[in-house]
Parts: sequence; C-alpha cells; structure tokens
Amino acid sequence: MASPRDPSHSPRSRGGWRTQKVERPLVPRGEGTDAGRTVRELLPRAIGRRRALIDSRVTEAFRVFSGDTDGLPGVFIDVLGPGAVLIVHEGVAPAAFDAEREAKGALGALSALGVRAVYHKPFTKDRSRMGGALPACVTDRTPCAGEALPEFVLVREHAWTLEVRHYDGLSTGLVLDQRENRAWVARWCALFAERRGTPARVLNTFAYTCGFSVAAAAAGAITTSVDVSGRYLDWGKRNFAYNAIDAAGHRFARMDTFEFIAYARRKGLVFDLIVLDPPSFAAGNKKKGVRAWSAVDDYARLVGDAAGLLSPGGVILASTNTRELCRPGRLEREIVKGLGCVPRGLKLPDVPADFAGERERFAARAFAVTERATA
Repeated sequence: MASPRDPSHSPRSRGGWRTQKVERPLVPRGEGTDAGRTVRELLPRAIGRRRALIDSRVTEAFRVFSGDTDGLPGVFIDVLGPGAVLIVHEGVAPAAFDAEREAKGALGALSALGVRAVYHKPFTKDRSRMGGALPACVTDRTPCAGEALPEFVLVREHAWTLEVRHYDGLSTGLVLDQRENRAWVARWCALFAERRGTPARVLNTFAYTCGFSVAAAAAGAITTSVDVSGRYLDWGKRNFAYNAIDAAGHRFARMDTFEFIAYARRKGLVFDLIVLDPPSFAAGNKKKGVRAWSAVDDYARLVGDAAGLLSPGGVILASTNTRELCRPGRLEREIVKGLGCVPRGLKLPDVPADFAGERERFAARAFAVTERATA
C-alpha cells in the first residue's frame, strides 16, 4: 500500500500518553474565519504567526496558511522552496473562491519569502466522481501565478535534503506535518547507536518517498523502506543520494506492508524502530493477494503484526490522519487492542508551529513494548 497523504492533512495530538503537545490555536481567542476576505489580505498575518519558524531556517518547506485557523476554511498554502501550493477543498472553501485570482494575490504576499510560483491543487468533495482522472492543473508545469518551475526542486529540512514536486499530481513528495517526527527519529537513532554501539535497524512501512528513512539513515541507522510503489521507492533512493547516503547499504522493498511483515517473520528479521504511517484507505489487488486497507478497520492488526518484528525493547512510531482515529484516545485504544497490552509511551516533539492550530486531522504515538501487561 502506497502512502501519499492529502497534503492538507495536518497534525493534532490527543490526550492520554505524553506525546506531541498541542499548542494553542494560531487564531487568537475571539477571532473566527472571514470567508469574505482574500488570501492576500489574510496572508501577512499568517506569515507573521510563523515568523519564528521561517527565520529559524530549520526548513524550506512549511505550511504558511491553514484554512479556518488563518481565517479561510478549506484553503491551505504550503511553501516548498521556490514554489507554493494552494490547496482548495470543494464544499469547504468559500463557493466564490477564485483560485487563479487568489494565487496571484498569494504570490504577491509570498514573494518576500523567495516564492516565485503558486500552483493549485483542488480536492473534490467526492473523488470517486473523478473516475481516477486528475484535474489538469495538478500536472500542469505552468502555475496559476508566477514562473514555471523545474520538474522537481530540492528543499532543506533539518540536516537533510529532499526532493519535492509542485505539479506531480495531488501530492508533492513530502508530508510536512511529520517534520519534527522525522527529526525525532534521527535523534532516537543517534542515541541508540551511542548507547548500544551498533546502528539501529529501522523499518519504514508505507514509506512513500522515504523521508523517515533518510532521517534515520542520516543518523547512522540501517533502514528498510517498504511501499507498493516502485516509483516512490525510486524517489526515495534519489533522496538518499542527495544526502550522500549509499542506498546499497539499505533495503527498498516493493511490497505490501502486511506481505513484508509476513516475509520478515519467516526470515527472522527484527527491527529496533518501526514507523507506521499508513493512508486512510488503499485498494486491494486480488491477483497479487493484497487485501484492501482501511485504517479504521485494520490499524490494530497493523500494530500487532508490526510489534512481532520488534527487537527486545524496540519502539514503534504510529501515526494516522484518519479522522476517526484522531478522536480523543482512539489511536491509543487501537494500539492497545493490537498489542494486547498497555505499552510504555514515549514523548514526541511538539506539533510544528505552522500546524499548531489545526484540529482533528492527525495523531501520532511513540511507544515501547516492555511487557505483555493486560490492558
């Protein structure tokens, strides 16, 4: 199952275990959305709220506008180096929203950040109506506003460089809300090597373009990246190359995640850290024996199966953007159900400042299975 996510999905941590802290909303108390205002009018304030992040130079890829958090429901803007992506959700964004006009206004406000182009990604309310076809604008090299950018560009995030594509369909190759979790993985792997004197073995399931794998490998880990898409795994190998990491020392498995877990179990493979960041849904393949995937129905099974590959004291980072699983305590319950025990929770970083005001769109938990206690 490939795992690209809707780029407008964003983090929120819930109560329970000590994990990612939710900052107060970016919209000050008493302020609400104002669908009558334009992106150009609202962007300066949104940029101001993220000024510390922008000036920190920690990343060249960040969310600069977050829907109703910044005053305009259903409208998101992500900056990816020299280009920005205007994400508009049908049925949520104002009915009169003019993407081309708003893109031009956004470019005017973002040019001071080095943005030279704004691309448009519309998300229909019911994608089944599209019959698998994509809106022409999401693959058009010519942006809504500004100059055409190359097929791909490289952006810096923390200590690594990653390839992003502004007009390669509905996704860009980088899940921005996982930025600090990737940094957490790098720190965890570095600390593991320091304490154990041996590289961490990391399994990255639903690997997409292998951002987690790059972060782990940059910290000295030996990684295995699993995804059903050979195209995305090739993209991941390029990400390794950009960071001077020899991909030959790492494994890239073009397989369904459950298929790989079964294979790893047969081969006696074990891992010190496993990353689970699946999509909400994925179609099955009867010819290949691949079952359809539903996060709501299958997340507990995923956790339980993955835990069988952990080394003693091993850790799982479990993440989801499925709305039902982002409700208070729900992801924890799925984890406990899958494990058959209550794990020891680990603290994840705070939600990034550019996503801090968003709600019910993301949850992540890190935990170690130290004993088979009764839930």
